[in-house]
Amino acid sequence: MAVRAAVYDLGSSSFHLQVCDVEGDALVPVARYRSTLDLGAAVGATGTVPVDRVAASLRVTSRMAGRLRHLEPDVVVAVGTAALRDAVNGGAVTARIAEIIGVGVHLLDGAEEARLCFRGQRAAVWSDPEPSAGIDLGGGSLELAAGDDHSLLVATSVAVGATRLRGELGDIDPVGPPGRRVVARRVAEAVADWRAKFDALGVCTRRVVASGGTARVLARLATARVRQGATAAPGPVDRVELPAGELDELAGTLCRLTLAQRLALPGMPTRRARSIAFGAAAMHAVTEVLGAERLVVSEWGLREGAILDAVADLRSGSRTGSSGSAARAGS
Repeated sequence: MAVRAAVYDLGSSSFHLQVCDVEGDALVPVARYRSTLDLGAAVGATGTVPVDRVAASLRVTSRMAGRLRHLEPDVVVAVGTAALRDAVNGGAVTARIAEIIGVGVHLLDGAEEARLCFRGQRAAVWSDPEPSAGIDLGGGSLELAAGDDHSLLVATSVAVGATRLRGELGDIDPVGPPGRRVVARRVAEAVADWRAKFDALGVCTRRVVASGGTARVLARLATARVRQGATAAPGPVDRVELPAGELDELAGTLCRLTLAQRLALPGMPTRRARSIAFGAAAMHAVTEVLGAERLVVSEWGLREGAILDAVADLRSGSRTGSSGSAARAGS
């Protein structure tokens, strides 16, 4: 019997509400709402969520809660990620959001966020029998995890998200080669130890699954280039492969372009254009540190992982409907 599940993803770039009917590990989309808030850039620059962004966050969640009431979910989960986790006032902001949506908001720690991303990735595209790696570059952080079809070996998070980097380095336009080098150094310092840890666990990093907004946009840009600049929006990017060389070229191009030039690219979403150069530079730097030959893009990630967790808990009897729902702690 299908279970209708909803997740509020209070992210560093955008807030999302996603509703799906779930049968086994199959998710049938019912509704999706999104609003770009760019909290990661503000937290990266100031360490706090500014008053105007707090007000916008409350308005957005109020609208989403109104829409969700008509969809009658069986279970609801609400998670906050890096920007709210790291902001000085993040706890106070999430408490106010929880009052509005009527659901407890769980501020995920880095390991929990990485685990949920990995669960979503694994349900969507995993195929290697040997332990493999997954990454998710969001607005506020980069999640890394590794495991096989049966277990999670390791999961962690580092504070090098695309909008956070833009906030910390300044809204430079274009980013340019110097800015790209700064991003690459920051990422390499944050991720350096993880290549050795993955190697010690026997994790294959030649093929790495990648989820998150940056990965999806890069896949759309690459697909649009293959389609010789067609202006129609590209289709789904699930399982699109990005070879390391192509990713390097994309990052270099995006870092050289101005905001206006990036906005003119086929496949470029307006909401991502300000941060995509930082994200592309960070993504390529991760592949270099891990020695990845290619990324395989997964359209499933954190939200789908959180939904699968919530439904599994509901079916096991550890969760009763939507009242007080929160993501299960990482394992």
